[in-house]
Amino acid sequence: MTATATVLALSLTACDVGAKKDTRDPQAVLKAAAEKTAGTNSYRTKRQLTDAKGTERGEYAFSRKPALAETRTWRPRRKDGKNDTDLWEEITEGQTLYTREAGAARGRWVSKDVPPYIGEEPPKPEDAQKTEEGSLPDLLGALRTSKDVRKVGRETVNGHQTTHFAGTVVLSDLLTDKSGAMRDWLRQQYVKKRREAGLEKVDIDLWIGEDDLPVKGAEHGKGTKGSRDLTEEYADFGADPWIYVPKGKDVVTEDAYEQELRDADRRGIHLS
Repeated sequence: MTATATVLALSLTACDVGAKKDTRDPQAVLKAAAEKTAGTNSYRTKRQLTDAKGTERGEYAFSRKPALAETRTWRPRRKDGKNDTDLWEEITEGQTLYTREAGAARGRWVSKDVPPYIGEEPPKPEDAQKTEEGSLPDLLGALRTSKDVRKVGRETVNGHQTTHFAGTVVLSDLLTDKSGAMRDWLRQQYVKKRREAGLEKVDIDLWIGEDDLPVKGAEHGKGTKGSRDLTEEYADFGADPWIYVPKGKDVVTEDAYEQELRDADRRGIHLS
């Protein structure tokens, strides 16, 4: 054996000896990850969604206590015959929502009070899920219902040692699932959104770190409206998200801004 081969063999042996072998089945690991994620006060998400509309990127952060959330989303659009993106920002403090759009309100945040949920059928309190949590709760819950969920292998992701899990979720099966991995309201919303995208099944991948916290998630589906690909990366579980809440002259209320627009329109002035 050459010197190089000897060093490599010794290194691999040392890694094998020092590595913690996880003998749990996929369901046990995913359940532990779901419980740990739900119990953490905060985390950050980097998200990319590509579908028939184009590619949307997002950066999310939140904390449960105090109730704070932040979203920066780059949405695709066509401008002057070319592909472009619009930056849309949201910050939530309790039930006050601050929004800022590039080129609008003279760079100020527009504030308004919003109910905990806007929609036809509000969820039960235990079903409430922040948008800024990304798709992680959904991916964890849905993958746990997959009939072919499996452990793919060990992989390094963003500097973390992870175990890669994968499975296919058939939406009709998910609707009738009785495992309790996803609450009824969340399960129905998950299926509704994907069927609106023309999907009937999705492939889900999750990379779980040695501390049972997810590092990366992915979802792929192809249906009547084309392909839909989602990837998310997670970090800073439990850390202070350092969300800045706009104050003072940086903020205008929605009512005041709409009045500014009406006044400007009467004077024939265009306000951005």
